[in-house]
Amino acid sequence: MKISNLENNKNEGFTLIELVIVIAGLTALVSFSLPNFFNSLKLNRIEEVKALMNGYASDCLGKSRVYDGNNLAAYLEETSPYDLDNERLSTLGYKIDGDKSTCSNVGVTPLNDKEKDLFAFDFSITDGLILKTGTPSDNPRFLNSCKGWAGKNCGLSDAQKAEFARLKAIAKAKSDCESKFQTWLSKPSSGEFVRWDENKKTCARKVWAFEGRIVNSAEAVEQALNNKYGKACLEWRQSKIKRKSTSSQGNPETKNPECGGVKYWFHSGKEFTSESDWTEYDNKARKQACINDRSNALRKKRSGRYTYGPGTKPAPCGDTVWLCKGIEYKTNADYLTTSCGQPKSKTSTKKKTSTKKKTSTKKKTSTKKKSCPKKSSLCSYAAFKNYPMCKPC
Repeated sequence: MKISNLENNKNEGFTLIELVIVIAGLTALVSFSLPNFFNSLKLNRIEEVKALMNGYASDCLGKSRVYDGNNLAAYLEETSPYDLDNERLSTLGYKIDGDKSTCSNVGVTPLNDKEKDLFAFDFSITDGLILKTGTPSDNPRFLNSCKGWAGKNCGLSDAQKAEFARLKAIAKAKSDCESKFQTWLSKPSSGEFVRWDENKKTCARKVWAFEGRIVNSAEAVEQALNNKYGKACLEWRQSKIKRKSTSSQGNPETKNPECGGVKYWFHSGKEFTSESDWTEYDNKARKQACINDRSNALRKKRSGRYTYGPGTKPAPCGDTVWLCKGIEYKTNADYLTTSCGQPKSKTSTKKKTSTKKKTSTKKKTSTKKKSCPKKSSLCSYAAFKNYPMCKPC
């Protein structure tokens, strides 16, 4: 009997409690391991995208080093890395970030906007150098992956972003400036132009050239011009200055072949060798004319709406105001509170009208009866023109 009982106990299997315990244990293990498993899959996808981005960066850097034009920044803004497309990135849960698709700035971002683990990152090329940046996700497990791409540039502050944007803008301005200068020089051109000022970080350093050859100063251009073409250009310029000629709408003038293509700008008896200097002087002259117009309007105690001129810029040119007895008002509402802006009564208007009519009638009557005296010979002199006997009837 005992042996039979033992054999029967072995065939009974697990109890319900034992099964519950086993399932609970398996569930706990899955709950701990499954997130790690999914995180590992996401990290693997990020690493694959980072490998693609490194390939894009290498391709763009190679293109920038073989470029032989004048404007590298413009070239990088128009050139895309080889094989960059959304179809391949989408298989990894990513897409191109907005318009960051040229070698100037290539960026990728998670395909799903609600994604909390995958993070956006990019690179840009400036002056032959690659700058990598990244925006880490809220999940701290992915922070190391972001740092592996961008290092200290992972998670930029607003100040750092602004600084990077400033440096990028400076690099583009420098490239544009030097490109324009090289294009001007290669024509070949003569006269004054501007190049990039490395100290001031502006395109404002004056340079001079004669027929495509850089010289030291404006005097050197003048000397080379006289040596080759004589004094015909100088005489033409002096005649412009003597007549106080002004270049129409700031357009340059020259005399070929005597001036060798050198451009000049003239304004009220002055000569300029650059458009920027002419424009600065022209703005000052316009502004002063409008200031004078404003002073005259106030001095003459004009009333009503008035626009300062001539022209519409710079201020006060083009400013519309309301004037009353030598006082300026910025708005019509303020002007209406003054005596000039108050409507005149009908009674006073009628009286004035009738008075004017009577006066004019009398004048006309008296004019008909009055005979014109014979003018003296002294009336021909300006000093006597205001005398009654010299005035016309």
